[in-house]
Amino acid sequence: MKVYLLKNKIVISFSPVISVAIKVYVRDGQVLSDIYHERNVQKGEVDCGIPLFNSHVMGNDAVEHLLHMLTVNESNNFDKIIQYNDAQIEIYNSINASKSLSELFSDCGNLAWGIILNNYYGYNFHTVEYLARMKRRALFSVLAETPPKEKIINLLKKTSMLHGRRYEFILLSRCLKDNDLIEAYKHKQSVTLQELYLAYYYRALSGTTLLSNICRDKKDFLREYRVGMLSLVKLVKDSIRIGENIGIKKSYDIVMGCDCREDVKSLHDKWSQRLRDTTKYLRDDVHFEEPSLMVSEGIEFINSINKLITEGKEMEHCLASYKIKALNGESYVYKVRTHWNERVTVELGLSNGIYILKQAKGFRNAEPSNLALNYVHTWLETENKKLKRLLQEYEHYLNNAMSA
Repeated sequence: MKVYLLKNKIVISFSPVISVAIKVYVRDGQVLSDIYHERNVQKGEVDCGIPLFNSHVMGNDAVEHLLHMLTVNESNNFDKIIQYNDAQIEIYNSINASKSLSELFSDCGNLAWGIILNNYYGYNFHTVEYLARMKRRALFSVLAETPPKEKIINLLKKTSMLHGRRYEFILLSRCLKDNDLIEAYKHKQSVTLQELYLAYYYRALSGTTLLSNICRDKKDFLREYRVGMLSLVKLVKDSIRIGENIGIKKSYDIVMGCDCREDVKSLHDKWSQRLRDTTKYLRDDVHFEEPSLMVSEGIEFINSINKLITEGKEMEHCLASYKIKALNGESYVYKVRTHWNERVTVELGLSNGIYILKQAKGFRNAEPSNLALNYVHTWLETENKKLKRLLQEYEHYLNNAMSA
C-alpha cells in the first residue's frame, strides 16, 4: 500500500499487487472516498474500510494531513474514535451528522460503535438516529440480545476494546450475557476486552489482579492471550491447594494477588518446599482404591498416602497435596520410569468410563520428554481399549441373560 498526500486529497494505491486505488477527500465535514477498480468507480463512499485515523496503518503524516483537510484538532472524541479500527471513518461521519449519536458516543462509545456495525451494510440515517435516542439498556438489548439491565451498560461503558475489530463486539456481547462475569467486574474502575474474554473461559481467574496484569500488554489478536492459560490455571489451583495444605491463611487471595505468572511459580515452589519439609508419614498408612488398569513395565500405581509423600519428596514437587483427591477417586497417580531411566509422575482421571491423562511432570515439575509422554499415552490407550472391549462383552452377556 502506497499513500500519496496531495493538496486536498489522499490517494491510496495497492498497485501492482491489485489494481485498486482509493481517493480520500472531505466534503461538508464528511470523509468520503472514491474507490477505483480497473474501469469501475464507486464514488462518495462513506467508509472505504481502512482506519484512516490509525497512524500505524496510514503513518503520522497521512493522519495529520487528513486532520488538516478536516480543519479539526484532536478532540476527546477523536481520541476515542481511533480505538476502533473497523467502521472507524463511518463512526466519525455519523457522530458529526447526528447530535444524538455524538452524545451517545461521548457517554458510551462501544454502544454507538455497535449501532454503526449493526447498520454498516445498510446505512440508514433515520435508523441510526432512532437507535441513538433509545434508552441505553434497551438499545444494547436490541443490538446484542442481552437482558435490558443497567449493570450491563455500566460494564459496557468502562470496557475498552483491543483493536476495535468487528468480532470484538460479538465477543463483548457474549461476555455481557454472563451474570457471574458482570458481578465479578462491577466494582472495577476499568476493564479491557481481553480480560473479559479470558475471564469468560477461565472462571477461576475472573476479576483477579493476576488476570488484569496478564492482559496489560497489547497483542494483535484476542486468541494470543489464551496461549499458556491452561497451564497457568493449573499452576494457580495447585498453589492454592498447597497453601491450604500447609495452613496458609487466605492462600486464594495471596495467589490471585500475584502480579504475574512468574510470581505464582515462585510462590508455588516456595510452598511446595515447605509442604515436603513439613509433611509427615502416617504411622498407619491409608491406601487408595486401585483403578481398573493393568500396570506395565516401569509403570507403578501409587496406592497409599505414604507412597504419595515419598514420590513428592523424591521428585521434589507438590504431590503430597493430592492426597485428598486421591482418596476421593478424583485422581490416580502413577510413578513411571522409562527404560532410558527418565522419571515421570503421572496423574490420571476417569471421564465417561475411560482414563485420561490430566498431567505428567518430571523432576521439580519439569516437562517430560515427548518420548516419555508417548510411552504413557501408548500404555493408556492400550488399557482403555481393553476396558472398552470388556465392557462391551459384559453388556452383550447381560443383554443375552435378560432376554433368556
